[in-house]
Amino acid sequence: MQLNYWNQSWPLSVDQCPCDAQFVEYLKLREIAGKVIFHFGTGEHHLVGKANLEMRAPNEIFGITASPQEYDSYIRFIIDNPAAARYYKVIFADIYTLTGRIIPDFDLVTLFHICEFYDEQRSAYAQLNDAALLDLFISKLKPGGKILFYAYSGSFDRKTRALIEAFTADAKIVKEDQYKTLLVYGPRSRGNVPLEKRIRDG
Repeated sequence: MQLNYWNQSWPLSVDQCPCDAQFVEYLKLREIAGKVIFHFGTGEHHLVGKANLEMRAPNEIFGITASPQEYDSYIRFIIDNPAAARYYKVIFADIYTLTGRIIPDFDLVTLFHICEFYDEQRSAYAQLNDAALLDLFISKLKPGGKILFYAYSGSFDRKTRALIEAFTADAKIVKEDQYKTLLVYGPRSRGNVPLEKRIRDG
């Protein structure tokens, strides 16, 4: 059995997949700086990591890719820009093999590509599936932490929406915000109120 990797790379194509560009906008508009961020799927462009370096107080971003080409692009970027490694680190791995012991806690987690990559047969070696992956990252959120989803990921967004709805129904997460195509959720607690209720109650 081979690793379930992606033998292609994704160039910057905002028309087809705007999530990374919109996440950069979100960070700037919300003035999010000096935080620890996990980013699932870097793209060949590494836009999130590169744009972060231009911020007044850069965040620390830990990215993951299962594309050898995207990882090679990161390696070349860091060789030519070694100071960037202070704030942007990327590993080549199958995200579904991560464990809570090896990853730190995060302020923000982007799961833009959840439900796009896992395959029950090709990923048989991995201990996680999409639901277990989401559970893992909920457990790794710092107080006030957020998980961001892309509204159109997965099988025409069907799988992703079903997963989010199931976790919301089980009172594991609650919607707190939305920016364009990005859905922002936090872990449910007594202190957070669903976005829809805040709007309704004024």
